[in-house]
Amino acid sequence: MAKYLGIAAGAGIIVYGYRRIIDAGKKLSSDQRVVIVGGGYAGARLAKELNGRGDFTLIDPKDALHHNMAALRAAIEPGFAKKTFIPYEPSFGEHFKQGKVIAIDMKKQEVSLENDPTPIPYTQLILATGTSGPFPGKCRHDKPTSQLIQLYENYTNEIKAAKKVVIVGGGAVGVEMAGEIATDYPGQKEVTIVHNSDVAVSPKLVPKAQDMITEKFKIKKINMLYNEKVTNLSDLPINKQTEGLKVKLSSGKVIDADLVIPCFGLYVNSDAYKDALGGSMNERGQLKVNENLEVVGANNVFAIGDCNDYDEVKLASVSQTQGSHVYKNLINIARSKPLEAYKPDGFRMALPIGRDGGLTQSGTKVLGDFMAKFIKAKDVFVSMTWKEMGQKPPK
Repeated sequence: MAKYLGIAAGAGIIVYGYRRIIDAGKKLSSDQRVVIVGGGYAGARLAKELNGRGDFTLIDPKDALHHNMAALRAAIEPGFAKKTFIPYEPSFGEHFKQGKVIAIDMKKQEVSLENDPTPIPYTQLILATGTSGPFPGKCRHDKPTSQLIQLYENYTNEIKAAKKVVIVGGGAVGVEMAGEIATDYPGQKEVTIVHNSDVAVSPKLVPKAQDMITEKFKIKKINMLYNEKVTNLSDLPINKQTEGLKVKLSSGKVIDADLVIPCFGLYVNSDAYKDALGGSMNERGQLKVNENLEVVGANNVFAIGDCNDYDEVKLASVSQTQGSHVYKNLINIARSKPLEAYKPDGFRMALPIGRDGGLTQSGTKVLGDFMAKFIKAKDVFVSMTWKEMGQKPPK
């Protein structure tokens, strides 16, 4: 047996070494200058793939990747927020440039930054601008990382002080937010989700997954109100613990609350390209792309992640996969080879409902607490994401 194990191990080492040699030969050509606009999951993955392989520039208005998959944990657990901001400079060095893109010149193939007189030329432009939404699921781009971390630290006190929490939106963010609160404060707070649909999270989740969510809500005493809308949201203080709030619903029902958390309303960050590529946008501001993730109607421009209109559930893992695919096509361009069509994997989702579990779905297969905790719930991909960026998380 030892003999065969030794042979297998030796073969594995040979295959790994061969792959390393092949991979090391993948380089951009000497005349390629790749510019990536947006350093979220899609842009950061592409930058990681290109690191050490040629001339590229990653541009983002922030100085750090916001690991927003862990943002809700940061809103609950004091001291956690610093683990959710990963600085770009240690990962990408001189290839990172902090700034806001204000113009794209399609003819000259260059981008211009705010307060910077020198345009940045490109041979291929990759737009990965992502989406924005309400705090705490997302955060603003116009504040230094230190201030953003403090915002989350302050928010943990709002959660701690609240007794009756209403979460507006029953998508993945709203369900995860409710799970975090109910798990860390068991029996101490009334948690209600107001959701304007008859299914939680996504219609892609099969009935078994929906049933598991319902069961989790019962165990954790989370109240889910389906097919309801908050009608007086604009009159309510948001994300601020306030006694005596009255949340009015479309059915006429009124809920008592002392903290209202918005978990809905993502919008595409299109400011960087809306003037240059307005004709290539859909009504949501997403860029129309072909099977290679090239922007329709534009030359040498790709769009990846949430800012493209590719018919796929918008998840961080999907954004990363698209980033890796465009990397392969940039290498194909360097080698004068045809571009490869993007072929998405089937639907996959890991949905933690608190740090102690949740559910996962791959295709139509659904698994419960153990797999959800193993994959995501335990540290919400913090260790994995810091590793992806080539750094170690703070303790």
